[in-house]
Amino acid sequence: MYVCNGNYRKRRNNLRVRTMKATKVEHHSEFRIRIDFIYDSKTVGLIKQIEGARWSRSLQAWHIPYTKNAFIQLKEAFPDVEIVASPTPTKEIKPTEKLAVKSSQKTGTPEIHLKVTPTLIFVTLPKNEANIHYLRSFKFARWDSNNYQWIIPNYHNNIDLLKKYFQGRKTRLEEIESMRIDESLQPDYHSKQLLAVNRHNKTLQLYFAYNQAVMFQLKQIPLCRWNSSGNYWTLPFKEATLQQIRSIAEEAALEFVYQLVSQTKGAPRLPKHSNSIKCPHEYVAKLKELRYSSNTLAVYTDMFEEFMNFYPDKILEEISEEGIVLFLRYLVNERQVSISYQNQSINAIKFYYERVLRGSRKVYYIERPRKEQYLPEVLSEEEVAAILKVITNLKHKAIIMTIYSGGLRISEAINLKVKDIDSKRMQIRVEQAKGKKDRYPLLSQKTLLILRKYFKEYKPKEWLFEGEGGGQYSQKAIQNILKRAVQKAQIKKHITVHTLRHSFATHLLEAGTDIRYIQSLLGHNSSKTTEIYTHITTKGFNQIISPLDNLDV
Repeated sequence: MYVCNGNYRKRRNNLRVRTMKATKVEHHSEFRIRIDFIYDSKTVGLIKQIEGARWSRSLQAWHIPYTKNAFIQLKEAFPDVEIVASPTPTKEIKPTEKLAVKSSQKTGTPEIHLKVTPTLIFVTLPKNEANIHYLRSFKFARWDSNNYQWIIPNYHNNIDLLKKYFQGRKTRLEEIESMRIDESLQPDYHSKQLLAVNRHNKTLQLYFAYNQAVMFQLKQIPLCRWNSSGNYWTLPFKEATLQQIRSIAEEAALEFVYQLVSQTKGAPRLPKHSNSIKCPHEYVAKLKELRYSSNTLAVYTDMFEEFMNFYPDKILEEISEEGIVLFLRYLVNERQVSISYQNQSINAIKFYYERVLRGSRKVYYIERPRKEQYLPEVLSEEEVAAILKVITNLKHKAIIMTIYSGGLRISEAINLKVKDIDSKRMQIRVEQAKGKKDRYPLLSQKTLLILRKYFKEYKPKEWLFEGEGGGQYSQKAIQNILKRAVQKAQIKKHITVHTLRHSFATHLLEAGTDIRYIQSLLGHNSSKTTEIYTHITTKGFNQIISPLDNLDV
């Protein structure tokens, strides 16, 4: 058996060093030094030690900053590295472009539909791994699950790359006018400013000219996201976050401009009257047949009626796709409705044409924005205690304590029945809550004592909380109970019944409860929904020690 000795290993390593080449390239609009070599884990380890070294999937190579310091580190680690001149601009070759050759050889495949606007490219195509891998390679590409299509920004040479990739396949290219809906709402700012717009003390929208350093710092802030449809960065509003943005602007030598938008200036909804068109019976029947919740039924029918009355003289089946898009633009530009309202309106309209009339799935090419994230208002434990202390009515106190102690939604509280209180297991059974799910929230000892007193005095029959006539307690009555209690407790925050649920989750997290248990108690499908509370809590931050304090410097 042949055994390679140390001299052979040394010759082999020297060979690898001699075959290493360094080339100046332009990568993501920045000059870098590309390093090509025969793969070796030890070589990779040495390259990783160079400050700013990164691996590029598009270049299929390691690259380091095009700086004197990085070059010195490279020469120290690899003295025999060969410097290759770059006579012509180096073009990045994306691995997905390599797939274009293979793709172009395919024949007889289903039609590819490219719908192009000045800002976006909508791609509808048959599903396969090669297609998905290719489309994901485009920066800011995203899958629109509502309309079963890919959305890709229309800039640089994206459309040319798509045409090249689908060359040889049956492709339909359609160019349409811009569907951008919010250009008129873009605020004024110049290149030396960073504009922060506070929307209703819920979200911050940041506008500034392209600045790589500012963008890098924004990406470090939790929940800070780029909104491609509005061309701004967005993140939940907090006073501490606002100060952080101000500091980022000062470091970048930008003028910080702050605007507060406290109320919506859009036109009000057209009032209902005796001649208003009512929602078709088959629309309501289909919602009930598919077992949509009562809340969804009420919202969908109301929003679809608004759409119908926008065209009072037209038959529904005769309203074109252009007419639907015109109505959606009216909601955004004139009504200035919220993103959530806009998305629900789209779903309500699509439900009629696709589910009731059993028509083909329609795609309305108006940019469907992502819902902005904001941090919910929460009460401290002391504020919750203050609210409960000012409530003197036994039934009212039992309702508020039950909602807070179990983290219940208001709809879940009014749907509770006497049999749903399990005092042996100290749990509350919530049946068919949001998402048609059952779950078992907590039942606290103090809440159980109050409920027993309440039961002896009021003797509810079916519903745990019954109104004066014996039916379910109303949501409005519970909202009024909390509103009066908040005023008596002299709490200035904007508090709703749902704030009790947010406070419940935040207080559990601050007490050290695992976030997976909190997710289960709240009934969230995804842990990402529950993780919002990690950005609210501040308890324990003063106990966190910077790793720098542990260094001997």
